[in-house]
Amino acid sequence: MQRRQFLGAVGVLAMPTGCKQQSPCPERPGTAATASPDEEYVWISANANLPLFVAHDHPALFQAGRELGVKVSIAGPSTVDIPGLVAAIEQVAARRPAGIMVVGWEPSALISPIDAAVEAGIPVICVDGDVPGSKRMAFVGTDWFDLGVRQGQAMVAALAGRKGKVAMLGLIEQQIDQQAFAGFRSVVTKAGLSVMEPVQDKGSIAEAARVAAGLIQANPDLVGMAGFDSESGPGMGQAVKEADKQGKLVVTCVEAEPQHLQLIKEGAITATIGQKRELFTYQGLKVLHDLAHPRLKFTNDDAKAGVVPVPVVLHTGTFTVTRQNVDAFVRT
Repeated sequence: MQRRQFLGAVGVLAMPTGCKQQSPCPERPGTAATASPDEEYVWISANANLPLFVAHDHPALFQAGRELGVKVSIAGPSTVDIPGLVAAIEQVAARRPAGIMVVGWEPSALISPIDAAVEAGIPVICVDGDVPGSKRMAFVGTDWFDLGVRQGQAMVAALAGRKGKVAMLGLIEQQIDQQAFAGFRSVVTKAGLSVMEPVQDKGSIAEAARVAAGLIQANPDLVGMAGFDSESGPGMGQAVKEADKQGKLVVTCVEAEPQHLQLIKEGAITATIGQKRELFTYQGLKVLHDLAHPRLKFTNDDAKAGVVPVPVVLHTGTFTVTRQNVDAFVRT
């Protein structure tokens, strides 16, 4: 099952009004400035061995662990099993690791186990998907409004003044997709394009292809399609090829996996916005390490004052891939 089918997390620039106040973990023994090689940090996610994670997130996690001289491990169910994810957080917290990073698949379900771990004195951050209503101490990941802006800019540039309808595909119930839709609209509407209401693609290449084919057939004035799930791009690209619309329809999407890059080379996708996924876990581990071994003080007693000695939000940025630069992203 696709990674973000249940993800309702939001990468935000600041904590929304009404969220619980963040507070640092209580002082714990063994927080010397130098880490122990037995010190363990755990990355926890649903669908923990998703190929996207295995290709990007996991290697960067282990690289950061080697650089810091600490143990890292991976936990969580092998499917999109939210109760299993909650149980994994609780089980990992029970063995009291030095820190935990959680992919926020379902914020409403994860607030309680995250808060319990923090209250037990374990540093917890979110990566990739945020749980902003929890006591998590930081978030490392993509700003999805900005991702939508980047897609909009790529769409407008490729259309070069052409006008008509533009469709949006994605997991329309998810907050991150909704943020991306808003970012996209903020650019393309100013360019005089007519933006259609978002269409559900269920995080499935087959469904995205079916939906895109229907949009192409029903809308002769369709000039572009934008996809906001990792499976949207390959599905739209397939539909464009089958309709022989390469070069006639502008298609933008998210992620830069081999199938996305190949479709760019074939002209079926115009541009894709890649996430810097490796930074999620690489920087995430460094944030956790700094929480366990704080080197800066802001008050006489930061814990008592409620001061967290790390950045609260780290947006990792994106990159745009087009036919002009695609070869740089093809791994050999």
